[in-house]
Amino acid sequence: MGGYGGRVSWLSGSDQEKPWFHVRSYGVGTSDFVAAVSVLMMVVSAISATFVAYLALSPALVLHGFVWQVVTWPLASDISFWTLWNAVVFWFTGRQLERQIGKGRFGWMLLAIIVSGSVLAVLLGLAFRVNAPLLSGLGTLAMIVVLVFIAENPRMPFFFGIPAWVLGLVIVILPLLQYVGGRYWIGLLHFVLSLVLAAVIAKLAGLLGQYRFIPGRMYTPGERRRRRRQATQPYAGAGVSNVVQGPWLAPEPPAREDEEMDALLDKIMAQGLDSLTGRERRRLEELRQQRRAR
Repeated sequence: MGGYGGRVSWLSGSDQEKPWFHVRSYGVGTSDFVAAVSVLMMVVSAISATFVAYLALSPALVLHGFVWQVVTWPLASDISFWTLWNAVVFWFTGRQLERQIGKGRFGWMLLAIIVSGSVLAVLLGLAFRVNAPLLSGLGTLAMIVVLVFIAENPRMPFFFGIPAWVLGLVIVILPLLQYVGGRYWIGLLHFVLSLVLAAVIAKLAGLLGQYRFIPGRMYTPGERRRRRRQATQPYAGAGVSNVVQGPWLAPEPPAREDEEMDALLDKIMAQGLDSLTGRERRRLEELRQQRRAR
């Protein structure tokens, strides 16, 4: 994939780059872990397909005590090329979003999307009296993550230079046509409502800030810094003017360095990483290390 058409601040914080744990020298984040477990479940499916089948979400079974299905349905992987493909796509796009908002927030976003989709499926299953499994495998979650990534970077060139938003339209329109053609109205309703809920959750997680029509509050980095300063200075503005900042507060980065990094990131988004000169790459790494040291 090429450059980026929208701003992706994936180098914006040292806490966002620390993995959950390491496997040798490789740092494992949330997207790595979910994709790896999904692939592992293919092996488990070969050993016990029945066990994996009980991970898929069935409204009737959830109401009879199989409550774990509310969070386990993305792991109900069958043995197919598409399972592997979904894992790869989820890993690639999820890793970019994870770098942008942090591994913890990204994990909570995934969990919220999974649970909200499960609750919606159970309610629709009861309304339409459907007892068959409604959610199974990583495909649905991977599709949502890809769409969030595309919405965050709508002008990013994909195959043959096609803008990302065009691919996003295809990803959305094809299932809609399939549901309408098959007169599968419960699937159509779940698909549309799931996308709406996922957009709201992503906005609350700190993504899709450029879409004002999506409910939710996203604080800019400057707003977050001001809120942190206010939280650590409870008496500021209350008649006490000699509040001393301790050494525990990291100094604000110079505005010039912020602007310089933004300019380099904008160039990567617009033209791709290969567009940077050797000097620009070294400078980007220096700025990244400075932010990590804060």
